[in-house]
Amino acid sequence: MRILGIDPGTARCGYGVIDISNKDGSLLWVAHGCNETDKLKTDAERLNRVFNDIINLIEKYKPDQIAIELLFISRNQKTAMRIAEARGVILLACAKKGLALQTFEYTPPQVKLAVTGYGRSEKEEVLNEVRKALKPGREIGLGKKSGFDDAADALALAIAHFHKYVEEGIK
Repeated sequence: MRILGIDPGTARCGYGVIDISNKDGSLLWVAHGCNETDKLKTDAERLNRVFNDIINLIEKYKPDQIAIELLFISRNQKTAMRIAEARGVILLACAKKGLALQTFEYTPPQVKLAVTGYGRSEKEEVLNEVRKALKPGREIGLGKKSGFDDAADALALAIAHFHKYVEEGIK
């Protein structure tokens, strides 16, 4: 089974792809990255880019299920609105590719709990657990500059969904 994790955003949209081994049920890193949009473009153009990027990721990696971050709490209303808009076009892309019923949403505390065992873990703890669980085949970088911040969140979403899938038997 292949899971695509998505950390939504209009400016930066992280993604991570993992496989669950049919042989022993272990997690296997496939890919990760961060798609960015041009700040000089209009909101509509940026959202269209996010939509097209997600369509391309689905076509390229052919996931069986998708895990996307659910907006939890945001103090900044402008940021919350942009993330909500990005989530909307991402969900639309999933539906367009026939994955509406295979798209699952998780809050950040749910992801942290599934990945580290503690719902209020620090970002660094989540990052360390992602690295331990997946052992990616190449250097994955650090922080926002390399895009791994967003990709790590997306990989954590995919891992959290894996745990939910295994523990609760989502089909």
